[in-house]
Amino acid sequence: MQKTEIDISGMTCGHCSMSVSKELSGLHGVHVLEVNHQTGKALIEGTADESELTAAIEKAGYQVTRFVKVND
Repeated sequence: MQKTEIDISGMTCGHCSMSVSKELSGLHGVHVLEVNHQTGKALIEGTADESELTAAIEKAGYQVTRFVKVND
């Protein structure tokens, strides 16, 4: 399954990470591997497209700055 690293701006605390993780986890076909407010990154595995991922992160109140496909 495809892994994607997402750079997210605006996360400042553990609660921020939890909010983003909750929204991403609600997407069909997405498994959240990690959301880290200190690095401003989320690592997910799944089939959702970038527009779905962006919408979920924006719903949590944050901005996506970059997507990077990760090779195993």
